[in-house]
Amino acid sequence: MVERPASAFFDEGFLARLERLHLIAKRVSSRGSPGVRPSRRLGDGLEFADHRAYAPGDDVRFMDWPYYARMERLLLRLFHEHSEAEVAVLLDASGSMAPGGEAATFDYARRAAAALAYVAMGSLERVTVLPFAERLGPGLRTGRNRRQVLELLDFLAALKPAGRTCLGECVERFARGGTGPAIVLIVSDLLDCQDDLSDALARLQQRSCDVTVVHVQAPAAVEMPEGPVLLVEAETGTRMSLTAAPEVLESYRARRAEFARGCERTCLSRGATYVPAPTDVPFERLVLHTMRQAGVLSG
Repeated sequence: MVERPASAFFDEGFLARLERLHLIAKRVSSRGSPGVRPSRRLGDGLEFADHRAYAPGDDVRFMDWPYYARMERLLLRLFHEHSEAEVAVLLDASGSMAPGGEAATFDYARRAAAALAYVAMGSLERVTVLPFAERLGPGLRTGRNRRQVLELLDFLAALKPAGRTCLGECVERFARGGTGPAIVLIVSDLLDCQDDLSDALARLQQRSCDVTVVHVQAPAAVEMPEGPVLLVEAETGTRMSLTAAPEVLESYRARRAEFARGCERTCLSRGATYVPAPTDVPFERLVLHTMRQAGVLSG
């Protein structure tokens, strides 16, 4: 159990929800494989899985000798073997994630990123969390356990959204820095990313990554009040005044919906999983759904 809040942002209430999420995820995992791409084998894996009866030719190094001493029955210990693939959470920390200084979207995104990482860590995966905007920021890499959760939360709490989004360049840097496949979870509003999204996903595909795109949108961002409106582009500061008449609002909603559909089509065309993430959906529900989609959880 996590014993203290890492910051005022990740308070004790959040940590309690995180712990409940982990317990739910463990129950979900128990119906199938407990992590990403595990296999059941005889060996020196990280996590004990089960016993089976000894058969001639089995490696006696994995005999359960204490059990034999008690029961006089030969059993072998089986372990879960995890692949060398890691889980990478790429978190959008650009200015559009906190338009006008309102950080509700970014707060939701980093809570979701924390929960995604925490569940993966609990499933014995190594996790790297990397913020990105104009550049790929310095990240945090964890071990195959949950002991670094407070360090993870401190890291996320210290992030400040700012700057433009250069998804393509950031993904290219991430791909060049890796040595093998990974499960990649991109958590972003995808604004100013659409032109780069296809190429970025193709680059990750070249590295044999399993990619899930978590498209974060605040419901308030989809709506606009009628009357005079001043629009400010969050990443560049460009301003535009207009009168939001009913037909303008209808066109705006249609364009927003088409933008989301276009992002989904791009993801599907590149073999990535697209997960819409409206910020009024509890992050626990989002995370369980996303982790199943990404293959980190089963059931």
